[in-house]
Amino acid sequence: MRRVDRTQAAEPSILHKPDKEGKTELDRVIEHMNGPNAAKAFEFSRYKETAVKAELERLFHGKCAYCESFYGSTQPVDVEHYRPKGEVEGVPGHPGYYWLAMNWENLLPSCIDCNRRRQQKAPDAAIGSVVKLMSSGEFDRSKQMSLGKSSSFPLETEDGRATGPEASLMFERRLLLDPTRDEPRDHLTFHIDRNHLIGLVLPKITGPRQAEDIGSVHSNPNNLVGLAMQAGVSAMGLASIQVYGLNRLALVQARTKILRDLEFILELSLGLSEVSAEIESDTIRKREQVAAGQAGEESVLKGIEFNTRIKNRIDGFRMDTLAQFKRMADPQEPYSELVRAWISHYLTD
Repeated sequence: MRRVDRTQAAEPSILHKPDKEGKTELDRVIEHMNGPNAAKAFEFSRYKETAVKAELERLFHGKCAYCESFYGSTQPVDVEHYRPKGEVEGVPGHPGYYWLAMNWENLLPSCIDCNRRRQQKAPDAAIGSVVKLMSSGEFDRSKQMSLGKSSSFPLETEDGRATGPEASLMFERRLLLDPTRDEPRDHLTFHIDRNHLIGLVLPKITGPRQAEDIGSVHSNPNNLVGLAMQAGVSAMGLASIQVYGLNRLALVQARTKILRDLEFILELSLGLSEVSAEIESDTIRKREQVAAGQAGEESVLKGIEFNTRIKNRIDGFRMDTLAQFKRMADPQEPYSELVRAWISHYLTD
């Protein structure tokens, strides 16, 4: 997940365009919720408009707001409601944040796997599960979890949850990261180990662990707060990883491939650097031989000229490989935050 500045995009005017009766979708849904048919689902449509999808795609470079996967080549984008519009999972009687269904700041582009509830292979939130996975590199192929945000929007406490347009959202103690509101780096980190490549995302450590075994996750997402406190990690990080399914098998595999690509490029760059240094050493010896009159000057000078030409080409190739790091860390590329973390860990001091 990478921080995105929403001010770099223009709010699509279609979200608040009045209909033939002069009513916006916000006007109509409030009227509906205050009317005799409030129990029936309201048909929202503005967030589905092409202009909305296009602006979200431009802002996020065609990537899922949560996992940074490209969605365009394999699936249509889900316009995701950060605060769910129709209901809130685990909160009986809550009507959903219907008044935010057409609110630009509540809309994010999401891949199907992050947004829709599905059975997926992934470790649970217990630290022991993740440690075991990091040591073995193997998922439990028989274990599946229900992952994907769907209508989930857990809070640290239900006190202060907004239930209508007149309520303030300021009192909600959110547990899910929104890359346009939060800095994901404050809550998420990556497993970076050149000796053990596995593309796991982890909650950031915030304090000392209070227990060796923090148990497992039950159906209530609020249990994640206790798990996070016991483990000394960010509750928002832990909740976001579990709810969005950021360690689902296919996603971990995709990130692991990126790590392997980075390692290959680094090894190639180091190899080219060593060859360049060997050529430079040979050139220095040849110059010393010419200066001491120990060899035929013409043949040695030709050797020096050849060495210089080859070294320049090798150095050019090395610069090209290093440029790949910058390209892969570009915000437009998939999993660019993972690449940035790897570069920060190994290539900067």
